Amino acid sequence: MTGWAHGRFRRRPVPLPDPFDTLRLQTRLGTLSTKIRRVEATPHVYAKAHRLMALEAAYDDLLDEACRLAGVPDPDAKQPEEKRWQEEQELASRGWSW
Repeated sequence: MTGWAHGRFRRRPVPLPDPFDTLRLQTRLGTLSTKIRRVEATPHVYAKAHRLMALEAAYDDLLDEACRLAGVPDPDAKQPEEKRWQEEQELASRGWSW
């Protein structure tokens, strides 16, 4: 194989994720999960259902981003709550905490 062809088909190393990106994501996940728990625990919150839906959507988006960063494959869950649980478990098994 010539030098040109060898270099073209050689696998390039996958760069490791920046540890600061991981830390920022973990911090943001922790902040959102705290806000979700606070809204759930408060009995009289204006537009509680709307706030919960918005917070959970943002949390799910961050979980998806964290899974991509950690190399977690997409879960085969049909329900959002089940998908969220599977993603949280996969991230926790890889040492993530928030």
